[in-house]
Amino acid sequence: MTFGRIVALDIGVKTIGVAMSDPLGVIATPLGTVKRGQSIEEDLAALHALLKDYEIARFVVGWPLKRDGTESEIMPIVRGFERRLKNEFPSIPIDHENELLSTRTARERISHAPKGRADKLSGRLDAAAAAVILEGYLEKLRRKADLSGSPK
Repeated sequence: MTFGRIVALDIGVKTIGVAMSDPLGVIATPLGTVKRGQSIEEDLAALHALLKDYEIARFVVGWPLKRDGTESEIMPIVRGFERRLKNEFPSIPIDHENELLSTRTARERISHAPKGRADKLSGRLDAAAAAVILEGYLEKLRRKADLSGSPK
């Protein structure tokens, strides 16, 4: 099954973790982190620079929901960034994936490396969390294809 490259974003107050699928939509890989600037324009320019060498088919935005399904306190920031993302990349569709526990899962996966603040400062944790979000999204697509009988 060919999807094109799908980019997941883990949008935070200070950083945006970025992960990308392979062209077949099978593997999610941490790509990097955008350190939030003074404006969304700066953030989008940095995102453009990170993605300039790739053909993007879709964005997946990590949707910050609490365990009870209500929106977390950061949701207005995520919604605001998403609105600007739509304007900046009008031809690329945007989907959502619940980001609940993505950072915790990412931290567990990179536990062999320096923990805590060092990973947070390096951006590795945010990019890894975006990869966790993307893996969840890709798995949903695979399940949907399995149920519909579509070729893989």
